[in-house]
Amino acid sequence: MLTLQFGQCGNQLGCDLFSKVSSDIGSSSTGISYGANYEYTENTIEKWFDGIAECGRHFAKAILIDSEEKVVNKVCKNTNASWLYRTSNVVYQSGGGSANNWAYGYTINSRRLSNTILKVTRQEIEKLDRSQGFLLLLSSAGGTGSGIGSHMVELLREEYETEPIIATIVLPFTFGEVCTQNYNTILTLAKFSDRVDFSVLIENEQTYSMCTNLLKNSNTTLHDMNSIISENLLAVFQPNNNARCNTNFLISKIATHPNFRFVTVKSTPHTPITSLQYESTHKWEVYIRHLKQTLRVPKLEVELTNAQLKIPNPMPSKTVMSHIYSPCVSNVLVTRGRFVENDVIALEDLQKKHLYPEWITLDSFTHLHQERRFLNRDKFLALVSNNSEIHRPLDLYLNKAWDSYKCAAFLHQYKQFGLEEDDFLQAFAKMENVVQEYKNLKSHNGN
Repeated sequence: MLTLQFGQCGNQLGCDLFSKVSSDIGSSSTGISYGANYEYTENTIEKWFDGIAECGRHFAKAILIDSEEKVVNKVCKNTNASWLYRTSNVVYQSGGGSANNWAYGYTINSRRLSNTILKVTRQEIEKLDRSQGFLLLLSSAGGTGSGIGSHMVELLREEYETEPIIATIVLPFTFGEVCTQNYNTILTLAKFSDRVDFSVLIENEQTYSMCTNLLKNSNTTLHDMNSIISENLLAVFQPNNNARCNTNFLISKIATHPNFRFVTVKSTPHTPITSLQYESTHKWEVYIRHLKQTLRVPKLEVELTNAQLKIPNPMPSKTVMSHIYSPCVSNVLVTRGRFVENDVIALEDLQKKHLYPEWITLDSFTHLHQERRFLNRDKFLALVSNNSEIHRPLDLYLNKAWDSYKCAAFLHQYKQFGLEEDDFLQAFAKMENVVQEYKNLKSHNGN
């Protein structure tokens, strides 16, 4: 899988992602045989790395893209890593970035960099015996990741029509990172909505709350947040026991309908590293029940993130309550760790008909398993969910962007770089359709 890292967020996240990959295959306690671990390691290296430098470190299979050099220079000079980036795969220009302006990144900086990016991409693809597609990492808040990323996804889809393209899009804090973030986010999501096979949406607020609530980190940094995001991505993309599970297989299970191409990843357990060895590991059924709870439709706005931020409870609730669950187009559960006779993986909770609309005729639920321990954890689970609750963050940014647009706020910053009002209206219309499609999802029992 060729990873394209856009802007400050994409490059910092990519650096953490490859470090996690290296840590995973370097784990001494795997829980499986030498032969099985060797195969796992080989498959991992084939997916994420490409060749070995003279110093003995693996080259990351990645392209770094930015409109200024500070961040890419920093991640490339990470001498403590057991892997490294190829300097020939770093594409940037000396300048002042994209000024948190989607239009500047999309029309100006992408025009300066796109030919070089495509050239480097072709060189990387031509070296491969077989391609597993593209993984794009970017933030929607600023101008480089969102603007250049949006233009490049158009060019990549045009040139590589049949190649799988998966995006990881980090959404900004809703209380505001930059004043133009809502415009940038809607313009980005509109471009990605029908050009990638599916997009993993990462909510910064949710990730930050996981760091503070679950990991008890009162001084949460971007590195801490990227660590959680990386673990979620790797839990999904690292090798599993299904030999057929390549990128196309995942796409066929996750994005089963062309109108629904946005997903979230829920994972468990998350424990502070300092107390990891002292925490008891619950049975599989506890974690699966916990993941199902994250699909509940909140009755109050304050309940939106509660289930994901709670520690799994080993005891089922004695209070009989009727919960409404978010209708799901698809769910893919990835479990990592060993199971024994008295601790099997029971999947009934996520196979219930009430989770899925009646019109879906294909199997909406898929389970993938890997016996090997993941990042020194006895058990780790990730649920990739394509469900109706995805409309909530999309609707939020759409409303905020529309409120700004009605007041003509900041529009001059975009118009001076060629973006017209029709471009905004088309993006609004496209995302309104996406939001409405997700809102209209109805579960099997009509909830």
